[in-house]
Amino acid sequence: MKYTVRPLLTGHFTVDFKGAEPVRFPSVKNIPSFIFLITSEKDEHIIVDTGFDINHIPGPDSSCTRREGQDIQSLLRELDIDPLSIKTVIQTHLHWDHAAGIKFFPNAKIYVQAGEIEGLFSLKEFEETSFAPYHWFDALERFALVNGDLEIKPGIKLLQTGGHTRGHQGVKINCLDNSVVLIGDSPFTYEWLWTLVPPSLWESYRSGAGQKFFWKDEYLDRIRSWYEKNRPREPLLDLYRTVEDLRQSGDIALFAHDPTLKGTETF
Repeated sequence: MKYTVRPLLTGHFTVDFKGAEPVRFPSVKNIPSFIFLITSEKDEHIIVDTGFDINHIPGPDSSCTRREGQDIQSLLRELDIDPLSIKTVIQTHLHWDHAAGIKFFPNAKIYVQAGEIEGLFSLKEFEETSFAPYHWFDALERFALVNGDLEIKPGIKLLQTGGHTRGHQGVKINCLDNSVVLIGDSPFTYEWLWTLVPPSLWESYRSGAGQKFFWKDEYLDRIRSWYEKNRPREPLLDLYRTVEDLRQSGDIALFAHDPTLKGTETF
């Protein structure tokens, strides 16, 4: 089976921390956010990642822009695709900027690495703000947990990468003339980022405008209860692939926040 891959631009976001104390926060400004549409020769459509919510951009000085027509429903409608017809969604990971649109695909099975869920139980302090469980709580029963690499359809293979999150995964697709690898957010990790913001600023953020970005106690309890019933019985694999490994596994590598993409290409 052969496929085409189209990046769809869902807007841009800026994540920033400012405050009375010096903050050595890196430039995370005007970052493009792409989801990807895979279409088979039989006109079956698969979505990879589901974008961000304009009302959920963590960081006290963060912002976003989304032009008319860049929301998921409009993007698909422009291509004459009904989101309700989508049967398969692949999440490279569950960060807030990749998983907010799961709600638009209520009939889809959602492929997630089991390690992505298990990693939620050992997050670093303040790292919970990178995830927004309420975006996908109602879809947990449709999650298909994967343990390592898996060909989910002829010509589409999930590649466990680790790194960016414990359960981060890429997607390799056999296209008409080449192979495309969606590398998600593999080019960078967040581990060092949290050390740049003083704890006092985090606490001020938690008690003020950022309160909604921190988890409620019941979030973790609910996730853990579901996971214990659905986790793989075999030990979890912790495969790690570098960005170079991913690039070499296919002919074309596409990054979820690639500023050189326009959102009009077809691969």
